[in-house]
Amino acid sequence: METFLFLFLGFAYLCLFIWELLQVKKYGIRNHANFLILVIFGLVYDNLIIPFGRFIGEGNTLKALSKIRYWFHALFTPTLILFAWNVFHKTGLLSTRQTLWKLLAYVLTIGFIVYELLTSIMGMKLEPKWEDGVLTYENVTQPGFPLMVIVVTLVFGAVGVLLMKKLRFPWLFIGTVVMLLGGLLANWIKNFPIMNVFELLFIVSLVMTKHFQFRVH
Repeated sequence: METFLFLFLGFAYLCLFIWELLQVKKYGIRNHANFLILVIFGLVYDNLIIPFGRFIGEGNTLKALSKIRYWFHALFTPTLILFAWNVFHKTGLLSTRQTLWKLLAYVLTIGFIVYELLTSIMGMKLEPKWEDGVLTYENVTQPGFPLMVIVVTLVFGAVGVLLMKKLRFPWLFIGTVVMLLGGLLANWIKNFPIMNVFELLFIVSLVMTKHFQFRVH
């Protein structure tokens, strides 16, 4: 069951990734909104490696492929802060102190990349884990408190509220609430990767937000 679910998620992310790549020429390759493409690429890799783990089997090959999952998370996910700043800027919500806010976004992004490298990548220890027929390698040294994810979610929550109040665009706020709800439900529903499903809905809301910002810009 979970194998097919992750295959579905991987295919869904792959479709989003291809769609966003096709939009790069239209909106420009140097646009900060394109950081979302890196994040989606990481999720494509993540959700396609997981279901094939049982076929690859325990050993150095799957362990090496799994390390890349954690590297992508550490390097790509913090760039969502730059994506959030871009939304804030392009939609006109940011009218004063633009340089200061941009500098803050870069400082937070670089800071969280360094934080993830220090806390998750350095000293990484991967152990095989079988769950509902799915084989993965989990980082047993990763800190239990997801500081970076919490901050990124709060940033999007704040931007989502402003978009909803100022421009009557509710989808980023709804996507952020869905993400938070998924985190809460994951504490009770242990035998189903519900967080992965809700994460897809969150990413879809980011894609919708990306295209909305270009319509109002």
